[in-house]
Amino acid sequence: MERVTKFLGWFYPLLLALLLLALAFKFGFNSKVKYFDKVLDGSITFSSIVVGFLGALLGILMSIRDSLIVKAIFATNEKKTLKLYFQETFIIGFAVVISSCVMHVIREDISLLTDWIFTIWLLVVAWFIPSTYRIVSILMSVFFSSNNSSTRPQGNKTNDITAREQLKKNLTRYKE
Repeated sequence: MERVTKFLGWFYPLLLALLLLALAFKFGFNSKVKYFDKVLDGSITFSSIVVGFLGALLGILMSIRDSLIVKAIFATNEKKTLKLYFQETFIIGFAVVISSCVMHVIREDISLLTDWIFTIWLLVVAWFIPSTYRIVSILMSVFFSSNNSSTRPQGNKTNDITAREQLKKNLTRYKE
């Protein structure tokens, strides 16, 4: 059962994307629908924001790497899984942006190439959404678990009067 769960964890974004692709073809969704250019604009904006957000989350994850939960993750084999989830989402996010830009240029053409590129675009967009959900939900679990940790990093506050006076003296030197 654990292997099935692991398999579904890895592949459910792609499986959902393939299901959505089949439904889109069944109901006749194609690049000739009205306002498709707005859909392309939205997909470029959304994927760009998500890729930037994930980059920021990765920075936050590195800043809390000394928390117990992050240490526990990096002590297991699941760090490889987390890394691959990040890489998958970043790569697919960039594929959404690139394929959306290509679709903007060729959407008016009627050819087999346009149909193939539309299929690729729809697949990567449909793959990107559950892939993003998966990595964001994992990271949110990590952040909220690390927030409950009893060992918090120490701030830069000091109660030592001598150390405080020395800091003030050092800072006033830069004012002048």
